[in-house]
Amino acid sequence: MKETMMKILKSFGLDKELDLYLQLFHKTPATKFAVVKISGNTLEEKLLVVAEDLAFLSKLGLTPIVVHGGGKQIDKQLEKNGLAIKKVSGLRITDKETMKIAYKVMNNITNKLVKAITNEGGHAINANGLELIEVEKKPPVKGIDLGFVGDLTKIKTDKITELCQSGYIPILASIGHKEDVAYNLNADTLASGFVKRLKPKKFILITETGGVLDKNEQIISTIDISTDLPELIKQNVITEGMLLKVKEIETLLEKAPTTVVEVCSAENLLQELFTVKGSGTFIRYGGNFIIRKSFKGLNTTKIKKLLEESFGKELVPGYFYKAVDSVITDKDYSGIMIVKKINGVPYLDKFAITKSAQGNGLGKAMWTFVKNHYPTLIWRSSITNPINNWYFKNCDGIQKSNGWIIFWYNVSRTKATALIPIISKIPKTLVKK
Repeated sequence: MKETMMKILKSFGLDKELDLYLQLFHKTPATKFAVVKISGNTLEEKLLVVAEDLAFLSKLGLTPIVVHGGGKQIDKQLEKNGLAIKKVSGLRITDKETMKIAYKVMNNITNKLVKAITNEGGHAINANGLELIEVEKKPPVKGIDLGFVGDLTKIKTDKITELCQSGYIPILASIGHKEDVAYNLNADTLASGFVKRLKPKKFILITETGGVLDKNEQIISTIDISTDLPELIKQNVITEGMLLKVKEIETLLEKAPTTVVEVCSAENLLQELFTVKGSGTFIRYGGNFIIRKSFKGLNTTKIKKLLEESFGKELVPGYFYKAVDSVITDKDYSGIMIVKKINGVPYLDKFAITKSAQGNGLGKAMWTFVKNHYPTLIWRSSITNPINNWYFKNCDGIQKSNGWIIFWYNVSRTKATALIPIISKIPKTLVKK
């Protein structure tokens, strides 16, 4: 199965990134791989697309926890039964009859998804009947009793762990229980509850839009909650429903700052999981990066360890005494970028992320940071570097020279051509042990 998918992804130039992430994810505990939240609309329109990708993950031994909604389908069934759709502040007023219909509709959606995954050769299970989600009745809103609507209080994560470790993808509708009585629950709230408790590598929200959209309805590729969100709100780029969703994500990331949050379409689930660049909107809490003009005041022991463990090589003596233009690192020394100047042009000398931080979006956030700080940049990479595919997508010029691939962005061809012989002959500062 892996060989087949490698061939498919290779056709998109993603095979090396897939292998990199597979190694990372297989070292991750089963419940810490990913939480995937799927809208009811998406499942109505793209059930087979979602099922194929989840079955693929299952065959690779990966077990995301899947939470789905179903508001649209519930509305249709209520109308069919001649029942009124009542909401207050976006919350459904759920009387006994409405709850009965909602449970049946949601459970039916779960069963359809489980069956579709099974038909594709994967292993999934309907976890609704296990009563893993405990709630308390939600208090009145604007003085109106919502009926059977709950607030999440507990998730029986031990049972979820058992399912995942047994090789099953748990599929859950947004339904909770209180003393054996079913309650309607917001799907985003339930999915966020799993993320807060399990702190997975990735939290994927599959939507019809395929990401967070700007004013021109184009997907915003990256949102840093601490630096980008205030400006996006100020400019009215993110408003109404999407603003509420992003603010919920902000609250979520305060509890699980190492989790990568990505909003994507059903068609791009695998790309979001297995590539660095992705295709939807990447959201993170903020890098809190430190930038210095020298190594003075930084922990060079930690930097040395980071570089050597990342490259599997030994740093040459005296490296920290060489001049640099800037050293960029996060506060935990989980990632580092070292920039020098060659004939006045910024040259990325080192870029490394610890293995434990790979897959959590730190590298992507650091790249966004350095692009904002350096409008032009040139760098080199070994021909066998597994993230070269990502470099290809983030440059506007490349050339092979002396066993290296030289990449650059916003550097004129004339200037790059003059720099390439110099850069390709720079002595290695990380050598085999």
